[in-house]
Amino acid sequence: EKQVFQLRAHMYQARSLFAADSSGLSDPFARVFFISQSQCTEVLNETLCPTWDQLLVFDNVELYGEAHEMRDDPPIIVIEIYDQDTVGKADFMGRTFAKPVVKMSDEQYCPPRFPPQLEYYQIYRGNATAGDLLAAFELLQIGPGGKSDLPPIDGPTDMDRGPILPVPLGIRPVLSRYRVEVNNVHVECCLGWESISKGVGKAGRNWECQGAVHGGSAGNQAAASLKKQ
Repeated sequence: EKQVFQLRAHMYQARSLFAADSSGLSDPFARVFFISQSQCTEVLNETLCPTWDQLLVFDNVELYGEAHEMRDDPPIIVIEIYDQDTVGKADFMGRTFAKPVVKMSDEQYCPPRFPPQLEYYQIYRGNATAGDLLAAFELLQIGPGGKSDLPPIDGPTDMDRGPILPVPLGIRPVLSRYRVEVNNVHVECCLGWESISKGVGKAGRNWECQGAVHGGSAGNQAAASLKKQ
């Protein structure tokens, strides 16, 4: 039995990605594969922690099977991260997998299952970890009424970026702006048995630094301990 769905991939952010360029940074983008379709996020330059904040919509996804099977065991989504090069093909940086939250046409789009919450997915490069992806995925069945019966996508299209659909309100994290001001910071470091002038830190030397950070007029103090082999 054929079932028709729409997949919404809410690609918000990645962190601690593999440094693919000689600068120690990357120009990452994500490619999302589902069944026979794939889409890419935009490329963000010179970062290992890209915030794509982008919704990818896969329309008219055809799946075959019983409705309850689709809901309980949907197909796997494959997400691959690449570094965009100015010349040549993009460099592979890592891969992760996800399963979407499924809504059948006769179900309500309401808590606790919807809207889906962002989750961290571990990215792997071979057998090694290569960062994390913060994203959410939902698979919505298209009923007899067509796509007009699907939950609306809240939020305007970002025309300055392509156009690009941002992650909708209710799924995107709520952010606040803060300013941190540091005045008159003084660090004291005391070496118990050898001074810096005698070459502390040379190969084979062990040293330990115990210090205190004093926060200006506020008088706040914090102890700092550094160890180096």
